[in-house]
Amino acid sequence: MNNKQTKKQGEAFWSARKLTVMGVLVALHIVANRLLGIDLTPSLRLTVSGSFIMLGGFWFGPVSGALVGGLADLVGCVLDGYAPYLLLTVSPVLMGVLAGLLAPVIRRSKNIFVYGAAVAVIGILTTFLYSSWSFSVLYGSPFWVYAAPRGMQTAFSTVLNTLVVYSLYLSPLTDLVRGGEFGGYSRRARLTADKTNGKRGGGQ
Repeated sequence: MNNKQTKKQGEAFWSARKLTVMGVLVALHIVANRLLGIDLTPSLRLTVSGSFIMLGGFWFGPVSGALVGGLADLVGCVLDGYAPYLLLTVSPVLMGVLAGLLAPVIRRSKNIFVYGAAVAVIGILTTFLYSSWSFSVLYGSPFWVYAAPRGMQTAFSTVLNTLVVYSLYLSPLTDLVRGGEFGGYSRRARLTADKTNGKRGGGQ
C-alpha cells in the first residue's frame, strides 16, 4: 500500500461528515442525560444517553465509539463542574468499543431481539459489572452494594436503549451518516440475492 492510498484511507476515516456526527452524538448524550434522565437513587440514573455512544460504535467502529464515549463523559463532567474520574470514564469508552466490535452482528440483522442482545451484553459488561466495580474501588465498599441496584437499572436501560438504537439504526439516518455506505451494502446484497434467485428460477 503506497502513501497516497494510506492518506486517502486516513482522510476517509476522519472525514468531516464522520467528525460532525460524532460531535452530535456527544451532544445528544449530554442532553439526554441531563433532560431525559430519571433519578432512581442519588447514584443511579435511568436514561437513554448510552444509546448515542452505542450508535457511535455501531456506525463507525470501536475507535470512534470509544472517542464518543470518552468525550461525552469528559465534557459532561466539565459542564457539571467536577473533575472526571478516569476509572469511571473507562465505562463509556468501553461501551463504545463493545458496540463497534458488535457492529458486524447487527448489520446483518433486522431482528430487534438481536439488537436487544447486543445492547444487553454491552450494558452488563459496562454499567452492571465495570461501573459497579469502579464505584466499589472509589468508595471502598463491597462490589454487590453497587451491583444489586444496578441490575435493575441495566434491565430497564436495556429495553429503552434497544428501542432507541433499533429505531435509529434501521432508519434512513444510517445511510445519511455513513455516506450511503450502509445503503450501498444493502443494495449489493439485494442485487446478489436477486441474481441468485434468478439463477435458481431459471434452473427449475
